[in-house]
Formats: sequence, structure tokens, C-alpha cells
Amino acid sequence: MCHGHARGLRIHRPTVATLDIIGGIPVINAIGTPRTIGETIGQRLKPRLQVLAQYLKEQLACAIIDADPSRASDDLSAHLKKLVVPLARTDPSAWMEIESIARTTGIPEEDLLLIHGWGDLLSHYMCQVPPMRSSWVSLAAKHTDSGMSRAIYAWHLDAALFPYITLVRRMPAHGPASISLTLAGLHPVAGMSEAGIAVGANELRVSDGTEGHFTAHLLASALNAPSFDDALQRIQMGPRHGGGALHLLSGTGERASVELSGQTTARLQDHVNDSPRVHTNHALDGEVMRWVARTGDPLSKDRLAYLAGRVVDARSCDPVFIASWFGMMKTIEAPNDGFRQPSELLSSATTVLLIMDPGRKSMHLKRGGTPARMESIQL
Repeated sequence: MCHGHARGLRIHRPTVATLDIIGGIPVINAIGTPRTIGETIGQRLKPRLQVLAQYLKEQLACAIIDADPSRASDDLSAHLKKLVVPLARTDPSAWMEIESIARTTGIPEEDLLLIHGWGDLLSHYMCQVPPMRSSWVSLAAKHTDSGMSRAIYAWHLDAALFPYITLVRRMPAHGPASISLTLAGLHPVAGMSEAGIAVGANELRVSDGTEGHFTAHLLASALNAPSFDDALQRIQMGPRHGGGALHLLSGTGERASVELSGQTTARLQDHVNDSPRVHTNHALDGEVMRWVARTGDPLSKDRLAYLAGRVVDARSCDPVFIASWFGMMKTIEAPNDGFRQPSELLSSATTVLLIMDPGRKSMHLKRGGTPARMESIQL
């Protein structure tokens, strides 16, 4: 039996020279065709990708054996190689990018797919590993200081994965430009596009994962969409290896939240479009709930209740005040109103905060655990 998942293992954390750091997060600017973009990402992140791919492969192999010792002989690489053709067929540009990263770094394509589909593969193999924690909040115009809709994504990472956080700003030869928050450039969790759409994903550990799409691929595809309706269609593609809740918010306030298991898709009802929406790492739809694995985030419901209490009556919220909800601005004291404090629900030291203004095509960022100030980046 394998022991020592992410928290118990020490891994080498290589450094990479970066041209830009925004809010404590390295930024890669990639311009051109998918192959050129892949080459840029590969050149900039080669040492990190090499270490991360090996680390996650070992973690997944151990988690598979822990879940079912009889599967110890499963050939993980062979399974990942089978995914190459479907991905290349459904999204040729995404595949060309991965193929170019593989060629530039010398890392096998299947190992890059493991990073791309990390959480979904844990679901697919029924691993008893909780989802990566995250929080999504959408605010209507009346709740923000800008008078425009705003999306908030907080990524509460395991410390072992924190060194691999990377922002990728893509300026493709064809299609809208975008900025995405990723794990080593390959696993996007949130982002914003030139089409004025903010996207975010809360991972769900599900028990009906089957061969199909990765949820990270659906999110990346939504960032390439020319319109909100097209993005909504893309995030519902199935079947899927795993599950999650994917969210969209446009600069004009149009929004949607879709919960996904491996084979079930449910768009959440939104009766009051100008009220805040909060989602964390548990399912709200009854059908999807049936497939959510018992290995979940034990603080997800408390985190949702805490954030919902913060935002329900909030008005004219600016980025600094929003950061205080997550314990990331110590100069602002949270009111003593009976809600659990952020420190009880998450570690601000390993939280990355992304505040997206799709109408202005700008975002504000702050990485916890560093002296970095909250900074802004324009698409």
C-alpha cells in the first residue's frame, strides 16, 4: 500500500526565470499558433513540468493501489495514450499545443495529459483523494464598486502544488485572447476571455467517471468561445472522466452554473439573476449529488455558508474588501457576526485569489503566503 500523498511527500521545487510576476504569480505571455503557444509554455516551464509530471504520476499510481490493490498492474500510461486520438479529434488546437509542449520539453504526451486531467483521473480510478478546494462567487453590478458584474475565484491549494501556479495569457492567431490560472500551464481552473466571459471550476470527486472529456478541457474550450451561448454549450460536453461545477459570467451580467458528473449534466436554477451566487466543492443538484463520492471536501458546506453570509448584503465591494473575506487583507477586520472566520475554513497562505471583471477585461490577483500586493492585469 502506498502512503504519503501530496502533504506527506517532499518534492524538488525548481525555479524558472520569468519575465512577469503579477500579485506573486508568474505570468507567461504566449502569442501565435497553437504550436507556437505550446512551444513558449514548454520553454518557460520545462523544469517544473518535468518534476510535476513525475510527482503526479507517482501520486496517482499510489492512489489507484490504495483504492483497489487488484488494479496495481493497470498500465496508466497505456490508458492515457488511448486519450490522445479523442482529444486530437474534439479539439485539434488544444492537442497541437500539448503536442508542441511535449516536443519542446521531452515529456511524453501522456504525462502531460495526466497533469491536464489530474482531478478527473482520480475520479475515474475511484481514488479516495479529496478534490482540490476552491470557491466561486459571482456578483451582480449592484454589489461592486465598478457598477459591473464581477467573478471571484479562490483556489485553496495543497502546499505541494503551490509552486506550480502559473498565469497564462494567450494571444492566439485565431480566436479570442484569454488569461487563465493554471497548474503549470496545463491544468486551467479559472480565466477570462476577450469575448468578455469569466470562467471558473470547482472540482467534484465523482463515482461515475468514464472515458471522455477532462473538465479542464471544457473550461479551456469555453475560453476560446466567441460568445456566451457557445461557451455554455462547450462546458456541457460529455461524457467526462470526472466531474465539477463550471461557471460562466459575462460582462453584462449573464451567467450560468453547470454541475457535471461523469455522465450527468445539470444546469443550476438561477431565479434571481442579480443576487450573489456562491459555489464550493459539493454538489447542489440532486441528480449530480447521487454520483458525488464520499471522499469530499469536509469544509465545503461551511465555506459556502460563510461566503454566502458575507456577500448577501454586500454593496460596492472593491477588490481589497473582497480579499478580506478570504483572510488575505489583514488590515481589514472581518466583523464579529457569528460566521466562522476564514482561518477556520482555509489557509490564506496557500490560497490564490483571482477577481475578474469581464466587462473591463481586467483581473486582480493575489497569492497568499507572500508579501505580494494585490495587483491587476489587463487582457
